[in-house]
Formats: sequence, C-alpha cells, structure tokens
Amino acid sequence: MTYIDLKDEICNTWLRLTPEQMAQMRIALLEVSSSVGEFPRMREISRCADVSSALVLLERWRLLTPQKVDILQWLAEQVGPHTEMVRARIEQYKKLFLPPLNAHEDETYCFRFNPNTDPDPLPHHPVYDKMCEYLSENLRGRWADLGRSLGLTNLVSELFREQSIRQKDKIYQILEEYRRKELSDPITGVLRALERCSLNRQRNHIIKEIVTK
Repeated sequence: MTYIDLKDEICNTWLRLTPEQMAQMRIALLEVSSSVGEFPRMREISRCADVSSALVLLERWRLLTPQKVDILQWLAEQVGPHTEMVRARIEQYKKLFLPPLNAHEDETYCFRFNPNTDPDPLPHHPVYDKMCEYLSENLRGRWADLGRSLGLTNLVSELFREQSIRQKDKIYQILEEYRRKELSDPITGVLRALERCSLNRQRNHIIKEIVTK
C-alpha cells in the first residue's frame, strides 16, 4: 500500500461523507488551519467539496505528507464513520513504509492539534500567498511547465497520475512544495521560472499588481 493508495482508500471507501459530515470536516479544518498561518484559511476551506480536496488542503499546509499520516486518523475521528478501520489502514501503511519509532518515542503517538506548540510548517508569506492564488487561477494548462522549470519534475509526474485533483490544486501543491524547498526567496525563483516558460503576462502581473504594491 503506497501513500497514494492509502489516501485513495480512505477517500473512496472509509470516508464517503454526507453533506452534514462534510460540514463537520470543514469545521475541523478551520480549527487546524490556525497552525499554518496567521489567519484562518476560511476561503480555502469553503472550497472543499469532498474528502479528497480536504486532503489536498492538508498537503498544501504540510500537515499531511508520506511521512506524516496520523492526521488522517484525527480527521476521521472528527466526522465519525469507520474510525477503527481508518486507524488499522494507517497502522498497516506505517509498518510497511515508515521507519520504527526511536526507543524514547511514545509508541501510541497520534496527531494532536495544539496551536500553542505546533509550529507553522511554512513561514506566513502574504505576498507569496497572493501570488499562489493568482497563478492557481491563471496558469491554465501550463502548470506542468512551471513545475518542471522549478525543478519539481517528479511531483509533476505524480500529479499527472492524480486525475481526481483539480488543476488549480495541482498548481497550489507545486508552489507550496517549491516554497518548502526555497524558503530564502521563493518569489524570485517563481518569477524566473515564469520567464523561462515565456509566461510573461502572468509574470508582469505579479510584479506590478502583487510584488510592488
């Protein structure tokens, strides 16, 4: 069972939610969003129409990665159905793909949200956030070109296989992964990548309307 298999099974089998349960999930996402930025991410959360898009959001916030999957259990507990089955599948995945905990670590560890102790996995960067939002709406089919230009060819290939993820969410994932790798000056790197891809209209808009304002 790979990381993608785990997500697919949880989304398509164990967390098939009613509209009321999705409303509960959005509340849970709102609670945890304070750990990933200065303000709650209500606009992003309101766009979550299903569990798959909620997981994309958690990946964008770097709370869900192939090495950090306990938040899936926490999420299941917030909405109710098949909690024990989700726990069992997560434990199976961890035994197969994650190294065992060190002796000093608590073997019963699970994700617990604490806004006072959980650090922001990525620095809050309002200009970069605005740039991501703009590009997610204005790159159209060129997202893969930008990803390759940013040196994220493997991620681009993985996202091509994920047919259930919206194009704009793929753009967000690419830009957030690049920010994670280039914490010092991600804006300059994206502007250079846009220039290499001849995406000059988008580049000029970012410079004039986002960076210099």
